[in-house]
Formats: sequence, structure tokens, C-alpha cells
Amino acid sequence: MNFRYKLLIITGFFVIFVIGYSLGNEKMPFNDSLKIIYQDSLKKYSDRDFDNIDDRFYKTDVKSLINIKTENEIQEKRKNLIKYIWKENEIPTNFKFEIQENIIDDRFTSMRNLEKINSYQTIMEYDVDSIAYLFIPKETNNKLVTYHQGHGGGFILGYETIQQLLDDNFTVLAFSMPLRGQNSQPEVNISNIGTIELREHDNFQFIETNSFSPIKFFVEPVFTTLNHIEKNYDFDSFHMIGLSGGAWTVTLYSAIDDRIESSYAVSGPLPRFLTINVPGNEGHYEANHVELLENANYLELFIMSSFGENRSHVKILNQFDPCCFYGTSYKLFEDEIKSSLSKMENGHFEIHIDSETRKHEISNESLDYIINNLKLNNRS
Repeated sequence: MNFRYKLLIITGFFVIFVIGYSLGNEKMPFNDSLKIIYQDSLKKYSDRDFDNIDDRFYKTDVKSLINIKTENEIQEKRKNLIKYIWKENEIPTNFKFEIQENIIDDRFTSMRNLEKINSYQTIMEYDVDSIAYLFIPKETNNKLVTYHQGHGGGFILGYETIQQLLDDNFTVLAFSMPLRGQNSQPEVNISNIGTIELREHDNFQFIETNSFSPIKFFVEPVFTTLNHIEKNYDFDSFHMIGLSGGAWTVTLYSAIDDRIESSYAVSGPLPRFLTINVPGNEGHYEANHVELLENANYLELFIMSSFGENRSHVKILNQFDPCCFYGTSYKLFEDEIKSSLSKMENGHFEIHIDSETRKHEISNESLDYIINNLKLNNRS
């Protein structure tokens, strides 16, 4: 290999490193120019439009999809959701729930401002379980934030988010989605199909019946764990943050449980008319669950998550998200949600657009935005 060839290879690696580093470093002097180039490349080679709204989306009358005008209608929809998910009039409380206090997990032992970790395991039908960690800070502001990871893996992926919350003295309750992270992937025997391993959420369709909804796997662990914490601790308030599939969980759960004061859904669900046949937005089993959405569609869930004294729901969307829920289509429903809440004179809804990050993530900018919001005592 001659000197010129070696020099070209070294130069190429250096250029790739500089571009990659600068795209993730806001302080680089030519950061904005590189991002513009990157944005143009996304437009050129992608089947996704990050700036414009497709004409077909304007055909939907958004207002006609919202069947909530009063607090009583919100309560009725909550009851319907609970009955559909648990097949009972109220959420049951006789769950199998196991507690381990002051555990050692080497992945988290070096965290700053960490006093101890408690582990909570909710065990459900078909041996599907959920293992949550409660990160208790040495110095606390007495506010509990539930962090919910998405489909990408366990809540270890949210390490930086959890650490930043601890740095700001929040107690953090971290969850992974069903079948992800430390959670089980049990084998089940299904009539007329045979024995399969539950690995993906789409597998849940095989165990769904008229008397059992696997949707409970996504929200029941949050309910059981918060009930335990509420009985054994004295937090001033409960809040939720979720990324991607975790944002879907946050949206549904905060619509059901009004103990959640503020909720933040990052790169989370959009109304179905904005996602069907849209590249990247096809969604998983839970996001496309027709019967669930018949009880409350996404527009109504946004209202239900926002409604109440000192309650708020914030959608954070990454405009240039390479995964999903990208673009500017939120403009078609944002004002309708705000108008519905204004008429009921209770609750707060907003959409925050992150146009800087080019990743499917909670960016540093978005996390700062969330934490600054959380530090506010009340929302009007």
C-alpha cells in the first residue's frame, strides 16, 4: 500500500469523524451548515417528507373525531378503557408483586446522587412479567418521575435520562416494555397453533380473547408499582416520561390514571389518519389495536392525559426523526386539542418540536426542556 493511498484512507476516516462529531455537538462552529447538508441528504434519499404535510391528510375532519366535550365524558371513556383492558369495572388490585430492596446492579452503581435501587416485579398471565427499578437519590426534591423505555431494549438505554433526573434530585421509576430488557419472553401453548415463545408484541394477538386483553401487559405494571409506592412513600407528585413505544404507554396510562400530574411523550403516537401508509409509522400491535382505539382514539387520549387540575400532557416530536413520527403533521390537530381543553377550562396540552436532533431519541435539548417544565410547581 503506497503512501498516497494510506493518506487518502486516513483523511477519509478523519472527515467522517469530524462530520459525525459535529452533528452531535452543538458547539462546533460549522454545526448548522453540516446539519443543513444532512437535512438535504435526508430529503434527497428518503421517502419521507420532513417539512410538508401530504394533501391527503387535509381530507380528515379532525374536530369530528373528538367525542369529548365535558369532564363526565372523560370519566366515561376512562371507565370504558378500564373495562376493555381488564375486563372488569375497576382495575383489580390482587396482583402478584415481588419486591427487592437495595439491590446491586453493576450497570448503575456508578450513578451520581444515587442512594439505592429497589426492584419491583409484576407477574401477569402467561408468566409475562415486568421488572421496574426505583432509583432513590441521596438528595431529593420529593417528586417521582416514571421513565418508560421504548421498543429498542431495556431501560438501560435511558441511562443518561435517568442520570440527569437524579442530578436534578428527582426519584426515578424506570420501566421497559413487555418482552424487553430484563422482562420475560415466556413460552406459551396456543390451541391450533402450538408452542411459541412470546418475543414480539405482535405475538400477543395469539393470546387475545374476548375475556383477556394483552394490552394490560403494557399498563398494569405501572399501576401496581405506583400503588405500592403511593402507600409506602410520600411523594408530592407523580410524572411520566416515555420514548417511542414508551411514549405510547405514557399516553395511554396518563389518560387512565389522573394521579399523573404531567406527562411527556417523546417521539410517540400520532392520530392514526396521520400514520397509516406512512413510511416508518406503521406501528406495533398495541399502537394499531382497533378495539382499544374504539374506546378512545389518540386525539381523545391526548385530551384525557391533559385534563385536570395542575395536569399537563406534552408531546415532543423530533422533526427529522429517522424512525417515526417525524415531520410537521402535528399542525393538523394541535389547535383542536387545545380548543377542547380550553372549553373545559382545565388542563394543559402542548407540542414541542425538536428540529435539531437527527436521531430517534430524547435529545439533550428536549431533556432540558422537560426538566425545566418538571421544576415548575403547577401548570395552568
